[in-house]
Amino acid sequence: MSERLTITLFGKPRVERAKRAITGFISAKAQALLFYLAATGRPHTREALAGLLWGGMPEAQAGKNLRNALSNLRSLVGDYLTITREEVAFKRDVDYWLDVEAFRAALAEIASRDWGALAHAVELYQGDFLEGFYIPEALAFEEWMLGQRSILRGLMVQALHTLVSQHLESEEYAPGIDYANRLLGLEPWREETHRHLMILLARSRQRSAALAQYETCRRVLVEELGVQPMQETTVLYERLKAAAAPPPHNLPPQPTPFVGREAELAEIARYLKNREAQLLTLVGPGGIGKTRLALQAAARCVGPEAAFDTDFADGVFFVPLAANTAAESGAPSTLIAALADALPFSFQGPVHPQAQLLNYLREKKMLLILDNFEHLAAEARQLGDILRLVPGIKLLVTSRVRLSLREEWALEVEGLAYPKAGDALPPGDAAEGYSAIALFVQQARRMRLGFTLVPADIPHVVRICQLVEGVPLGIELAASWLRVLSCVEIAAEIEKGLDFLTSAFQNVSERHRSLRAVFEHSWNLLSPPEQILFRQLSVFRGGFQREAAAEVVGASLPVLAGLADKSLLRRTASGRYEVHELLRQYAEEKLRLIPEEHERVHDQHCRYYAELLSQHKTQLKGENSLAELTALSVERENVRAAWNRAVEHRKVAELNQFMDCL
Repeated sequence: MSERLTITLFGKPRVERAKRAITGFISAKAQALLFYLAATGRPHTREALAGLLWGGMPEAQAGKNLRNALSNLRSLVGDYLTITREEVAFKRDVDYWLDVEAFRAALAEIASRDWGALAHAVELYQGDFLEGFYIPEALAFEEWMLGQRSILRGLMVQALHTLVSQHLESEEYAPGIDYANRLLGLEPWREETHRHLMILLARSRQRSAALAQYETCRRVLVEELGVQPMQETTVLYERLKAAAAPPPHNLPPQPTPFVGREAELAEIARYLKNREAQLLTLVGPGGIGKTRLALQAAARCVGPEAAFDTDFADGVFFVPLAANTAAESGAPSTLIAALADALPFSFQGPVHPQAQLLNYLREKKMLLILDNFEHLAAEARQLGDILRLVPGIKLLVTSRVRLSLREEWALEVEGLAYPKAGDALPPGDAAEGYSAIALFVQQARRMRLGFTLVPADIPHVVRICQLVEGVPLGIELAASWLRVLSCVEIAAEIEKGLDFLTSAFQNVSERHRSLRAVFEHSWNLLSPPEQILFRQLSVFRGGFQREAAAEVVGASLPVLAGLADKSLLRRTASGRYEVHELLRQYAEEKLRLIPEEHERVHDQHCRYYAELLSQHKTQLKGENSLAELTALSVERENVRAAWNRAVEHRKVAELNQFMDCL
């Protein structure tokens, strides 16, 4: 038996073999018998089958009709059936396809969030179960058929609802609209789906269609149920109708197109739609692009497609804090004053300014972007007070320092994507698929009109991006030198030291005029214990384990956490800690200013890694030496630095430990 049997039960039923329709059924009840056996997937007694289809007849006549039907099926699809004197069943170990079975199997993937499988299930549903199929005088079969139809329709409704919600969340509006319309075709009175469709249409810039959908919803509810739309639906309609313009905002225009960061923007969008989240902090070192990312996310809330948005109907406002510093007394007026300056609000009368501002914000739905909050870190508690008293406000904060509030959600901002050391160099146009390279090319064209990334320059641009580890400010500063240097020369100068990366632009803030200025600002935010540990951690190369930091420089967990909270240290997925290479060079300069400490720390580092290798000596010389070397490969930069220290300073004990491992 090599020809597949295909049975389609959604919509008008069909039976095909090798893609050719099977005809010759002696009656509709013979067809119904095949459909029932295939759909139920289990053996049935002859008595039960006779009662299912001929229950109104005498037992003998019903049995005879069943035998005739089975004889007919045996001649048409007999090799797909198991027929005995007592039972009849559809075989499961043969080559067949049943749409209802495939539908249920695809739905089973919903737990794993396999949206492709769910979409496939929806496509299989080409109509109600056995649509238009009717046989007279078979009440038991009809009851079973209607029950299955109801169950399968319910599963289809659930699948469509899930797909509508998923596409709304992922901002894939066109398929979301299609699924919503299909769902309303099944259940036109589903008010929640009408709301989803209104939002999907509005977000896809079909505002008139979104308004018309409300009228459709209202008409259906009145005609079908005799009720008016819920308040939530009417409020959405009123806001759509009133939203002839996007929400008010004060977002500053950006001089260049935004590059990359789609994953981060999607993450921020999910936060903005999360009703449980009110405070998101974009945390990262200076120059990493936190402000630009926040502004780009905010811009998507005020564009033409956002005119429908109910979350920030009262505005999106940028609150720059870099020029502000908290009063020595920790008075709350600094943050409150900055907020008032950015908002369309002014203080009046003797009431306390904070009370006035909170009263103004109390009923508002706004997004506030608080930029460079590290300047007012001492006032972070006030944000918690604002969020508790003003539930309609969301805060998007940029800071080099975590705020350490219970309400805080944090997104660590890292460098733009670039090819890592050891990766194959991207060919031609593919190079600009890396956002770090794309930013370099964008800035290069501003410096030198007509600049084109030629194949000969790709390795050097990749090297530049590697040296600055994708930091946007570093890339922009590097590209600014194209007015006088080539790509290969720029890479060579960066390798010599930090001070090359400076800006000649007159309208750049002092904080961003050079990477050194950025790092100095971050250094000044550190407590004395954090400064000591940060400069001493510069002894490590290529990252380190927490145990190594504890042994070599006496790092305590609270101080390590403080450095991580201030974006100077990051923990990788493997559990290692890393310091950005340019930051490490800066910290090393600080360490060199204290010669005695510098020598002590490097000696401790040398001893630690010599001892580490010595502990693995037996394994390195055994049968599994290759596996052991692979496990230790993450420490190769540290081992190399320790070896060089031992050689340069003639440390005999450590040299012997290294040599014993060869």
